[in-house]
Amino acid sequence: MKILITGGTGFIGAHLAQHAASEGHVVHICDNNARGKQDRFVDDLIENSGVEFLQLDLTQKEDIQQLETDYDIVFHLAAINGTENFYKIPYTVMDVAITSTMLLLEHFRDSEVKFVFSSSSEVYAGTINRDPTQIPTSENVACTIEDVVNPRFSYGGSKLACEILINSFAEQYGIDYQIIRYHNIYGPRMGTKHVMPQFIRRAMEGEIPFKIYGADQTRAFCYIDDATRATLSLAMSDASAGVYHIGNSEEEVEILEVAKIITEWYDLGDKFDIENAPAGSVQRRCPDTKKLEDAIAFQPTITLKEGLNITISWYNEWYRTVDLTKIAEGLL
Repeated sequence: MKILITGGTGFIGAHLAQHAASEGHVVHICDNNARGKQDRFVDDLIENSGVEFLQLDLTQKEDIQQLETDYDIVFHLAAINGTENFYKIPYTVMDVAITSTMLLLEHFRDSEVKFVFSSSSEVYAGTINRDPTQIPTSENVACTIEDVVNPRFSYGGSKLACEILINSFAEQYGIDYQIIRYHNIYGPRMGTKHVMPQFIRRAMEGEIPFKIYGADQTRAFCYIDDATRATLSLAMSDASAGVYHIGNSEEEVEILEVAKIITEWYDLGDKFDIENAPAGSVQRRCPDTKKLEDAIAFQPTITLKEGLNITISWYNEWYRTVDLTKIAEGLL
């Protein structure tokens, strides 16, 4: 297969590229590298795995036109992620998601490509806050943006808009597509704007008492290798068009439990400073993955404890090698 992965130097994109290349597929990745210089992981992909890199800004039509149109699969993962960004640059978050999706769909309108879009559980966050009985949550749950004034929903709103765009485009032009809603994917190289790397850095610095916002909230975390395996398998399958949840439905845990595993790793004891979660945060999240299981017989293989140990070890080394001032400036 000839595969294009947008957002290909990002967390999921680069891991997906590695997985696809290891299976012998021709893999092109594109990104604008807005977050800064490429890292060793991406350099290795390009130098040793035969992955081709294209530096493009997918919000610009002239850049989109540089893409070939003979790909078998396009994985559209390009987005601005990280909760901090949802509050700081909400318009940019929406612009990147919606503009790039519209331009890519137009570019591949007359091709035979399969278009696989990376969505998010955030599209139904408001629904779960109002009706937590719908957990585990299936693909047919109603999608709700709880508060259009809260910039947190810039990300969820952009993903929901793109889901509607893709469905509408497919209805009108007949493009083959799948929409993947990722649920709390984690692992090495996931950046610094998510709960796990933030917890790890603060634990490394010896924070006591350890502050947690929304300690009683729950998530079902899915390790990156399981997520990319499911993504590629689904795209390669003859599963029907539509929405699929990708995540780990077996281990819904409180954020407090995640903090305990991380602080135990650094021998910080069990002194916690519990604060309220930010407005708009989801109280519970756990996907129903039966549709995915029926399509490709998917089961996660990495437990939370195993995945966290790998992730903590990676960040323990990485944080000691980077310029921490760049993190404070939002460059990492």
